[in-house]
Amino acid sequence: MKNLFLLAISLGVLAVSSCKKDDEVGTVTLHFKATYDGLPLKTFETLPFENGEQLQFTHMSYYVTDLELTDQTSTELLDEVELIKLIFDNLTAADGGYTLTISDVPAGTYDGIQFGVGVPADINQKKPADFPSSNPLSNTGYYWIPWNSYIFMKTEGRLDTLGNGALDLGFALHSGSDPLYRILEGSLPLNVEDGKTTNLDIVLDYKKLLEGIDIKTSPQNHNPEDIAIIQAMVDNLASAFSLVQ
Repeated sequence: MKNLFLLAISLGVLAVSSCKKDDEVGTVTLHFKATYDGLPLKTFETLPFENGEQLQFTHMSYYVTDLELTDQTSTELLDEVELIKLIFDNLTAADGGYTLTISDVPAGTYDGIQFGVGVPADINQKKPADFPSSNPLSNTGYYWIPWNSYIFMKTEGRLDTLGNGALDLGFALHSGSDPLYRILEGSLPLNVEDGKTTNLDIVLDYKKLLEGIDIKTSPQNHNPEDIAIIQAMVDNLASAFSLVQ
């Protein structure tokens, strides 16, 4: 597992050169997975948290936008927008993750992958009604009017605040609004061969995502002016994501 993600605004210099062959194409299959402390994460599983507390996750999802393979000189767009839902009630499904298959990818060696978590500002000006029902951005459950923004990420569950095993506090941590959009770059050589399938796991460790987050004090973030806890969460994204080939 390689924790090679960086928060980024623009591409830096990458280490591996690319030689794409536009007349040859392969398939790239991406498996988006949720883990907790490195183990597959399923919903309604009681897990240790901080200070002797325990928690369960009931919902985990996020938007991925402008998903691209990268090389030193260019990018190859794989998908414009995808709503990644990591809601699995058994470990087999959780280990398989959310699968996204992209065909007709130009063959060659790529340096890595980059994508946005959330919705970029130019698209975030729009509303679900602006998109056809087939588009993930048409989902009204991921738009919040007080923010005038899509909900970029939903992390929901229950917390044992007393450390006695009783999950007494529900939490719903939702990110949104332009300042909380993040672009992530992952550096890992990826070889796409003509007529073949290349697999890559994109793993989000929710223990790392919630590191340092005081859920007990701020179990919900419904005030558009108070984004401190969500700011801390999105700042954890780079260390929480990893690539597995």
